[in-house]
Amino acid sequence: MYPTQGRPHRRRLALATALLLGAGLAAAAPAGVASANQGADAGGAPRKVVSAYFADWDVYGRGYYVKDIPADKINVIQYAFGVPTYDASTGTPGCGILDPWADYQQPYTSDISVDGVADDSADPNQHLYGSFNQLRKLKAAHPGLKVEISLGGWTDSTYLSTISKTAALRQAFVSACLNTFIAGNLPGDSWPPSAGGPGAAAGLFDGIDLDWEYPTSVGGGNVNVGPEDRHNATLLAAEFRRQLDQLGAKNHAHYLLTAAMPAAKNSTNYYELRQFVQSLDWANIMTYDFNVPGGTVSGPDTLFTGDPRDPNGSDWTWNTTGTVAWYLANGVPRDKIVVGVPFYGNQYIRSDGLYRPFDNTGLDPNSLQPDQMPQPTYHSLVDVANLVGHNGYTSSWDLLAGEPYLTNKAAVHNLATGTVTVPTTIVYSDPRSIGERTLLIKALGLRGAMAWELSQDSDSHALISALNPVLH
Repeated sequence: MYPTQGRPHRRRLALATALLLGAGLAAAAPAGVASANQGADAGGAPRKVVSAYFADWDVYGRGYYVKDIPADKINVIQYAFGVPTYDASTGTPGCGILDPWADYQQPYTSDISVDGVADDSADPNQHLYGSFNQLRKLKAAHPGLKVEISLGGWTDSTYLSTISKTAALRQAFVSACLNTFIAGNLPGDSWPPSAGGPGAAAGLFDGIDLDWEYPTSVGGGNVNVGPEDRHNATLLAAEFRRQLDQLGAKNHAHYLLTAAMPAAKNSTNYYELRQFVQSLDWANIMTYDFNVPGGTVSGPDTLFTGDPRDPNGSDWTWNTTGTVAWYLANGVPRDKIVVGVPFYGNQYIRSDGLYRPFDNTGLDPNSLQPDQMPQPTYHSLVDVANLVGHNGYTSSWDLLAGEPYLTNKAAVHNLATGTVTVPTTIVYSDPRSIGERTLLIKALGLRGAMAWELSQDSDSHALISALNPVLH
């Protein structure tokens, strides 16, 4: 138990709630903005949301498969990622598969299958394999579970600026995405020979999650960006909504449309918040990565409330509660707000405490070893390295930010460049800090929570379990 549990924790939550109420809950559903809950039961959109990403590469790294997803604790899965494409020679946008083998080609043996039944690569009538087929089985076992395809992400938003420039491009792009992922028309000519083809993934995806990171910004490699992206993003969302509703009327279904959206005041540099969100069922706000290993001090990846020691602490929105207040004040209805949480943290070596200088030379973002990770997962901290309160690490609590952190004055790191023994600080999320979000969501009547990402949770599903009360 942390020494700061109890009344200080409750006071901080009360203060955060008061801040948000003062930011304009009464104005959170302005005229002309429909509530996300209107017609939700008839349409099939969940009134409360615990959504979590499952990344296609999870099957490689941790060996985390769809069967490992705690589907009884969530009601939406966001599959990362689908890839927006653009053929410059023909001026044609497309919507592609990130990893065909992991997504729909890999035959599963019985031991890693959701239902214990192996795939048969010689069966000419089986057209779906890989994680897509396993997700279909998971949905069959858990009625009401929704699966979305997430488009873009930090490294694959490359062409979203280009394909949003004109009405014709937007229409063609959206049509391509619905053809691939909603109609389920996957590329064929693969191994197994029967994999893919027309309608192979039909009925798998219940909607689209837009992960444009970010309009107007080069981000992780975007091209052809410009200030017009901000309004074009609104138009793109409207086109998705139009075509999804058109298809839904034909199929007697409601298809979800959501988006991953940035935190803090600078979110309005990228999006016309109120107008953009009008087209969505809800907005997944990425209230994390406030501090990253590319920064200047050993700061929390996510903050629940503001800490003046943070490099951006003078910005009252530079934390979860401040960001929610900002979205509310900018006309985003509270029942369209989904609060994002990270299932990973930041590791700072050669750092003797919180908000201190660091030198991460030697850490490797591609490593699977906890002592080499700049951003270790909760799974690696708890299940692999057992660092939380053990092996020389002291657990502490940042009372102002409402986040846990670990310190070790002489941590041993076996780096590729050699073994070093240095002071180390690790900031991360734990069930208590996740629980703060759950209480806030319930207190304010927000839509729910979103997590990046499922394979990073502990073997006991401690973090997603701390979010599950949102659904009750």
